[in-house]
Amino acid sequence: MPKVTVSVPHQLDVQEAAERARPALEKTAHDFQGHDLAIQWTGSSAEFSFKSMAFTIKGRVTVDAQQVTVEVDLPFAAMMFKDKAERAIAKNLTRAIEGPAPPAV
Repeated sequence: MPKVTVSVPHQLDVQEAAERARPALEKTAHDFQGHDLAIQWTGSSAEFSFKSMAFTIKGRVTVDAQQVTVEVDLPFAAMMFKDKAERAIAKNLTRAIEGPAPPAV
């Protein structure tokens, strides 16, 4: 299965960078008409999945001291969206990491 990998550098605490990554994933799923987003965090890593059109999209988020990396496994039938997905993930993740802190929950 083809992969989309996007890494965004940060200078945040690992926990804060992870907290900022979640809304970026939510926005990206929404941008692609996604629904049923599920994110399972384990420490500074997460597995996620959502449904978009006729596809189930799965991936991983890894946060370390220098960067946040998102890897998405694209079904072969969704390859035409690879570049668009890569740009959307990069844009949303960069905005989330560089922007103001999200409100406390």
